[in-house]
Parts: sequence; C-alpha cells; structure tokens
Amino acid sequence: MSFRISAAARTHVGRIRTNNEDNFYLQKHIWKDVNQGSAFCGGTWKDRSFLAAVADGMGGEDSGEIASLLAVQALSPCRFEEMEGTARASIDRANEKICEEIEKNSGRRMGSTLAALYIDGGQARCCNIGDSRAYLLREGKLLQLSVDHNKAKRMVELGALTPEQAARHPSRHELTQHLGIFQEEMLIQPAFSAPVRLQAGDMFLLCSDGLTDMVTETAIAACLSREATPEEQAESLIQQALEGGGRDNVTVIVIQVEEAQPSFWRRLLTFGKDE
Repeated sequence: MSFRISAAARTHVGRIRTNNEDNFYLQKHIWKDVNQGSAFCGGTWKDRSFLAAVADGMGGEDSGEIASLLAVQALSPCRFEEMEGTARASIDRANEKICEEIEKNSGRRMGSTLAALYIDGGQARCCNIGDSRAYLLREGKLLQLSVDHNKAKRMVELGALTPEQAARHPSRHELTQHLGIFQEEMLIQPAFSAPVRLQAGDMFLLCSDGLTDMVTETAIAACLSREATPEEQAESLIQQALEGGGRDNVTVIVIQVEEAQPSFWRRLLTFGKDE
C-alpha cells in the first residue's frame, strides 16, 4: 500500500519573546528569514524519502536563531534503511557547525534541540535530541515517539518524580542532551523511536516546547482528532499556545497520512479482478 503525506509547518514568536529562535524543515523547505517572527509552509507529497523536523534554538539574541538554522540545514532525506546512519551523520554535522559558530563568537554558547521524522515506503521513524517532541495520533490515542532529554525525565526514571510532576517541574528545561556540545564535554546521543508501519488516518506532530508547555496532551489530541486540514490544525495549535500564555516561541508541524489513490493505469489493470 502506498500513502499520500499532507503536512503543514507553522512557527510563531509567541507573546513574550522579541525574537524567534525556533526553526523547521519540511521537505527541503527551511525558514531562512527569521526576522519576520513567524512563518508557514505546507504541501502534499508521496511517502518516499519524506523528512520533517523542528529545532528549538538556545542562546538569546541572534545566537539561538543561528543554532536552530544550522540544525535544520544539516538534514537530508534518505531511504528508510539508511535512516539511522543518515540521521546520526546529520546530527554530528549540525553539532560541529554550531560548535564552530561558538568558537567564532569567542566562546559565547548557543545550542539547539532537534526532533525529526523520517518516512519512506510505508514506514516512519523519529530521531530526536533535546526536548522538542514527536507524537503519533492513531485511532484517537496520542503516543510520544521522542524522548525528553532533560533532568525531569531522568528523575522520573530514578523514581524521584511522577510523569505528572515532571510535566511541571522546573528541571524539565534543564537539558541533558542538545546540539552545541563540544566533543570533549559529552558524547552526543540522539534517541531513535521504533519503526512505525503507517496506517491510513495516522497523524504525526512535531513541536517545540513552546506548545507542550502551554497546551496539554489531551487538548493536543482533541485538536488533531478534529477533521481539518494540516494547515488548520497547525494554526489551531499555535492559537491554543498563544491563548495559554505564549511564553515561548512555538513551532508545530502537522502531518496527515492518507492512502494514495491508485494511478489510472493501475486501476485499468485491476478493473474487474475483484468481481
């Protein structure tokens, strides 16, 4: 079975910040004019070498924008069997470029998270570093595919916090992994989800923590469950984040999976065979 992928990316500076340090990648579309504060991109593609990603920059002023832009610029689509090697190479390349930029800025630190979704030939897999997230909505249930690389998550693993406590604990913003770490400081270790076999009706969401800090997962699932285009759902999620306070930049990519209609020649060849 082949699938059609419809997707939309939306980023907004929020209500408090004066600059937008987020960025996104959607099938080779990257947000380059970050001075605008917000951007939108959308389209429909086949389920072959599809790639989407969200990056959340850190560093303040112009530094965060540079880091997140370097993160998405390092990405490249690939076939599914090449996904893990390609993703690791992209992350290493992004980390190297950001570290070079730090050295150019006399050691002034900057960094970025990255959550990427690779789709090819009916399969999907997520790779992430940091706390930007990837979700799958299937049959009304929202499943987080990414791993939060922060101290709150580690405290949950140690039994010191419940998941509910971690969702609001101050240490959720203290990252244990991100891009912009020198080799001698720590080993970069991205997380990879298990492969997901696509089903018609699946929906994926990539987002920065400007969404998940402002909007509950229950509200996110309800929004994605409503019948609407990816553009409409992305806009709705952005608006909910702004209504919730908009304390950070917010970026979302909504991805809808539909069964592809067979071509004219395929329909002609199979006409009458099921009768």
